Amino acid sequence: MKKISERQKRILAKIYASQFVMDANCFDFLTNSLETDRDSLMSEISVLVQDNFVTMSGGKPVLSLLGRKEIIVVMAGGSFDIIHPGHIETLEQAREQGDSLIVSVARDATFRNNKKREPLHSEALRQKLISSLKVVDIAVLGSENDILETAIMLSPDIVALGYDQTHSESSIQDDLLKRGLKVKVVRLGSSIPEVKTSSLLKEENRNLLDRT
Repeated sequence: MKKISERQKRILAKIYASQFVMDANCFDFLTNSLETDRDSLMSEISVLVQDNFVTMSGGKPVLSLLGRKEIIVVMAGGSFDIIHPGHIETLEQAREQGDSLIVSVARDATFRNNKKREPLHSEALRQKLISSLKVVDIAVLGSENDILETAIMLSPDIVALGYDQTHSESSIQDDLLKRGLKVKVVRLGSSIPEVKTSSLLKEENRNLLDRT
């Protein structure tokens, strides 16, 4: 089988992520994220088509089964109400697990249910902020009903859990397997576990009280 370059693997990863771009031209997403122009991109894609890693469907590039096997897709998730160093470290660790990082951002309704408060930023803004991070291929809004629904939609090879997320690795792995999705679930660490949104909000509230 033909060996692909790191650049080609990156293109495959971005093509995979492009299927989750909503209300946007997938070629705009691809050219922007791969820092190239459309003609150059199509030239690179044509080589991948010739080697059977990519097919064209409705004028858009799609990974073939062969192409999909060439990349490791990682899924991470969270609320991301205030982006802080802990988030960045977690997402960088998640990205190191594979070739493509797709992040599920909690919906506003899910946020309210879990945090028992209103989010500081809307789900659309939180999604946009996470998508703008270099280590993230794309951010999507999660399911309001079941986190496993999002995993089924994204079909990752690895689910990366943050150090303080309460989900059980084995439970997620078993539940997804029952739904026909075989994934590896990993638990990420943190060098700064004290830095999290709740502690930052408490500190800000203390500062406000000190100034009154």
